[in-house]
Amino acid sequence: MNILTLSICYLPGYKAGGPIKSIAGLVERLGDELKFKIVTMDRDWGDDSAYPSIARDCWNPVGKAEVFYLAPGQVNLPFLYRLIKNTPHDVLYLNSIFAPDFTIRPLLLRKVRLIPRVPTIVAPRGELSQSALTIKFRKKRLYLAFARILGLYRNVIWQVSSEHERDDLSRNLADIVRVHDKMHRVFVTAVVAPDLVARTMSSPARERTAHKVPGALRAVFLSRVSRMKNLDGAIKLLRQVAGTVVFDIYGPIEDQEYWRECQQAIATLPPNVSARYLGSVHPDNVPLVLSGYDLFLLPTRGENFGHVILEALLAGCLVLTSNRTPWRDLESRNAGWDLPLEVPSRFVAALQECVALSAAELSRRSEHARILARQYVLDETATEQNRRLFRNALAQSPLA
Repeated sequence: MNILTLSICYLPGYKAGGPIKSIAGLVERLGDELKFKIVTMDRDWGDDSAYPSIARDCWNPVGKAEVFYLAPGQVNLPFLYRLIKNTPHDVLYLNSIFAPDFTIRPLLLRKVRLIPRVPTIVAPRGELSQSALTIKFRKKRLYLAFARILGLYRNVIWQVSSEHERDDLSRNLADIVRVHDKMHRVFVTAVVAPDLVARTMSSPARERTAHKVPGALRAVFLSRVSRMKNLDGAIKLLRQVAGTVVFDIYGPIEDQEYWRECQQAIATLPPNVSARYLGSVHPDNVPLVLSGYDLFLLPTRGENFGHVILEALLAGCLVLTSNRTPWRDLESRNAGWDLPLEVPSRFVAALQECVALSAAELSRRSEHARILARQYVLDETATEQNRRLFRNALAQSPLA
């Protein structure tokens, strides 16, 4: 089965975060039985220059997939039309709702029947969460209204990573998701197929380099600097914490205006809390970086999966995040906390608890975090759900 996959960014890129890891995990897990051809940009998110080692105008072997890298000048409707039409595929796999070049244009080509009418899967990748939709709200709502009128999503298959994301989809696109055939049977619904990660992530964890002292805390934020990740919220929480706190910030700056707001918040921190920005981290170095901290602090406004949360748990970091991710019940598992953003006092209490932890207690909880993460990586349930997603898509006859 040939899967033609379109995504704004892919390997060797990493700055776009989770979607790259999700597709790479899918390829690693299912690439021996499904043939993935991936069309993507020739540079990382926000970069001006292309990857140095790629070949132009041809398919590049990358792991178990083949990847076609597009230069900015090639990202236009005529070129996409020729590339999609001339690339044999059984399923078209789109990894966004709002990406103009990698989702909207292919759907338009599909609508007017200029490309093969094969089963089409759309993965929203968290773009329909309530928090995500508040960013550029009017523009997104206008597009969704446009998509309804044109019927762009008629008879597509929706991939959601969790029941929570299925709820987001139903809440925002109920009239699009539930399409009926001529006999009034529901033809298209959302399919839960969680994000996959590479099995190699379950390899023995690196020894922690952080040395916990009661009354002190080393906390880390490692993610894109964007409003969705709520870095300013993390900084404001730390204003209320007693004890000596070091807070290091890593990740590409996606929104410069938002980063200026975060810098202003950093300037208001009390003397007992020091915060510094340390730039981006290459994926290969993430385990080493995270192993140097006691706590991973990410009060995110929403994650459809949260790859970096899994990476933090694997590194033995306790996790303090919101209850808007699939990583739930962390406290009962002695691996951290997932708390409502509406009650910041609970975040402050968890931070204060972390400050007070002894080295022995942190070590005990750290091992629980690793066990939880390894269980997820080694569980084959999500792999089978993704396998069924593509097999069932192929069995579905695309309607006009």
